[in-house]
Amino acid sequence: MVVTSPVEAQRKSDIGFFTGVPWYLGDLSPVIPRYHLVPPAIGPIFRYNINMHNAVRAHGIFYTLSGSNENFHGGEADFQSSFVDLGLDFEFNWWPYKSADRKAKYSPYVSAGLGYSLNYTGNSVSHLYLPFGGGFKANLGKRMSGGIEVTMRKTFNDMIDGYSNMGGEAVQSPVGNNDWYFFSGVFLTYKIFNYREECPTYD
Repeated sequence: MVVTSPVEAQRKSDIGFFTGVPWYLGDLSPVIPRYHLVPPAIGPIFRYNINMHNAVRAHGIFYTLSGSNENFHGGEADFQSSFVDLGLDFEFNWWPYKSADRKAKYSPYVSAGLGYSLNYTGNSVSHLYLPFGGGFKANLGKRMSGGIEVTMRKTFNDMIDGYSNMGGEAVQSPVGNNDWYFFSGVFLTYKIFNYREECPTYD
């Protein structure tokens, strides 16, 4: 069992990276999300495919959020902070999908999970969040797969931007006083090779 478990996990695993644009929605931008293009959000991902409809994905994404508001409580305010986003997501494929498979080669999907974001520059705070979203994944070759996705982060903190909204109507966000952020981007993954199962020598 000790030998079989790592082999089984390897056969069902993909490793790769995500890159995209982070968006901020909070006190300094309560209605229209503000994007931050440079530097882009980027980081490694690891996916374990449970079956053709379900998968679990871990990620570690480096990103920066920024925003400004010249009319914030009658004054001017801005912020820029960088984070490391650590999380675990559950993915559900609407259609049967398997990486490196000729038949089940693409599918839209939805995802949800739990994560923690560590602040390492700026006046923001580290925070717990609930990620949810969706996208489209497809095989791009014998071992490569990729996709596009949009995910939202529901935080439980109003100090992501360093400012606390006390409920004033002028800065009230339509999704609540807690700050939110989003990722829109692309990912590429590589199926981890299993020699005993996939090499013709072992047929």
